[in-house]
Amino acid sequence: MIRFPRRSLISCIVVVVAAFALASCSSTQPPAATVDGEKITDQQLSQDMDLFTFLTSLSQGQSTCGQAVAGETPESACARFTLTNIIQVDLVKHYAQANDITVDQSKVDTVITQIETNVGGAGKLDAQLKASGITRAGFTEFAHRLMVFDAVRTAIGQQGTSDAQLRQLYDQNKAQFSQIHVEHILLKTQAEAQKIADEATPSNFSELAKQYSIDPTVKQNGGDLGTVSATQLDPVFAAAALALKPGEISQPVQTQYGWHVIMLVSAQTQPFEQVKQQLVTQASAQAFNEWMTEQFANAVISVNPKYGKLDTDTGEVVPVRSTATGIPATSSPTVSASSAP
Repeated sequence: MIRFPRRSLISCIVVVVAAFALASCSSTQPPAATVDGEKITDQQLSQDMDLFTFLTSLSQGQSTCGQAVAGETPESACARFTLTNIIQVDLVKHYAQANDITVDQSKVDTVITQIETNVGGAGKLDAQLKASGITRAGFTEFAHRLMVFDAVRTAIGQQGTSDAQLRQLYDQNKAQFSQIHVEHILLKTQAEAQKIADEATPSNFSELAKQYSIDPTVKQNGGDLGTVSATQLDPVFAAAALALKPGEISQPVQTQYGWHVIMLVSAQTQPFEQVKQQLVTQASAQAFNEWMTEQFANAVISVNPKYGKLDTDTGEVVPVRSTATGIPATSSPTVSASSAP
């Protein structure tokens, strides 16, 4: 499943670098890839590799992009990852055109200003761009295309987000929004746990824990785990605890640690309205991921084998044996203002 988690504008710039420079260039060489008949040239890929490497150095202090697999050169890893992003952005670009999704220049300027602040001012950014062979115009165009990508992601996400879906997501993920205070007794077998569950009451629970629990970290505390985020606990354990009312004791619950008898002392769950926007973000990301997966299934995409092959399940260009030690056939040319789309 393709994942596009929501993030800050600057971190988005690092991850979706291929939003820059989608110009088509004529060439007699086979293209790096084609997407529904549109060519992605070696030159375009090389330009985007330069930009992605530059942005990675700004955010992470690294001079390479992509994650190399065993036996793969850094250049090949960068080429694969950059080509992956170009293909994804190309699919999104068509949706933006068809649905009149645009981004105001003022918003682009805000992103550039934010980056300038992070690097120490406009002059320092210009100097770093120049040293990397990247123009201010090209960098600005990249930011614009990235923000179009984000606008499409938001639009598609909102279409797939109804109140009913949000309620369902809330119910499925209550642990994420809950603080619970529980006590438990851990036993080796279901039979032992059932015997304790039949005997346990709120008044004798602590003593039973001290006498029978095999959990040494809480045994002397009467099985008291204190108040913690439900997400810190085993998911099965947390779900069983949240199904109880305060003072209620569970039937035996099995986790990877053994068999538990659980008593809920108290629970505080954030109300739906308080976390609704957070749920919208999660649901939107899921809706966009599903949409993108569908695009990869329906589009006609070919990748030049010297860069790898397309995995339509993940939307990534993955290495093949012939690319593990190979590097892009072209060098990385300087990006100029005239080469920006």
